[in-house]
Formats: sequence, C-alpha cells, structure tokens
Amino acid sequence: MDPTLYNAAVEGNISGGDFSLAEYLKRDEENPYQVAPTGNTILHVAAHYGHCHFVAEVLKISPALLCHRNKKNETALHVAANEGHIEVVHSLLSMDEHYKETLMRMTDENGEIALHKAVRSRHQDEARLLAKEYPEFEFPSNKAQETPLVNHSLLHTFWSINIYASWIFHSML
Repeated sequence: MDPTLYNAAVEGNISGGDFSLAEYLKRDEENPYQVAPTGNTILHVAAHYGHCHFVAEVLKISPALLCHRNKKNETALHVAANEGHIEVVHSLLSMDEHYKETLMRMTDENGEIALHKAVRSRHQDEARLLAKEYPEFEFPSNKAQETPLVNHSLLHTFWSINIYASWIFHSML
C-alpha cells in the first residue's frame, strides 16, 4: 500500500496540503484496493483507528470495499466491532441496505461474525447495535462452537468472579 494512502487512513486525513482522498482514489481504479501486508485495505485501517468520516468518504467512492476481507478474513466491520468504534460500526451498517445482511453474516478465519468480536472485546454498545440492526438473524456459532451470547455470558461470569476475588483479597488486607 502506498505510504501516503496508509498514513491518510491512520490519521483520518481526507484532505490537506497536496493530498485529496477523493482525487487519489479516483486517479486509478486500483488505488482503493491497495492492501497492507496484513491484507488490510484503507477501510480496515480507518475502521481500526475509528475514523468514521474517512470510512464514509472511502465508501462513497468505492462501495465494494465494504465486503472486502483481509488475510484473517475480517471485514472492516469485524475490525470496528473488535476495536469498539461504534460510530464506524453504525456507519458501515448504514451504507447500503443491500449489503447489510451479507456484511453481518460474513465470518472471519475463526468463523466469527462481527458480533462475536464486539462481545469478546467487551464492547457492549457495539454488540447491542449489531444485534438490534438485524434482530431476526440467528447468530451462528464460531469454529469453537461458541455463539456470541455464550461468549457474552462467559465473559460476564469471568468478570464478576474477578471483581469478587479482588474484593475478597482487598478486604483481607
């Protein structure tokens, strides 16, 4: 990936100085599809850093990137849900109603949908949004046979036990 494009995605820079994201992406039809060694596109990178405005601008020009996968088979939605960027999650889901169902069903290399990522990373708001956006969807289990709801209850139980153990430890001092 061109370092100028990568840095723009990291910084969320749509325009500044001699750089214009729109002009850069339109200059060559292959520009939006450049990838980093991880297979991440600029959409993945911007989703990772939480740059909602950058994500929206990229998708105006190259909407097909919405379902593009990196080397871990993750979409930008997986990345945003994992990182806890609710604005980006919302933006990705509202881009195109046609792609929404497809996007929400896409699994990564572990068989996880974006909801698995949000739950595992303890991003409750993102998990609620993903579940609410597609209420009739039967959320599948991943390759470890874990559904997002099982992950949520296990994480909640583990978190509660840790808090209780910490409280007991501190009360003994």
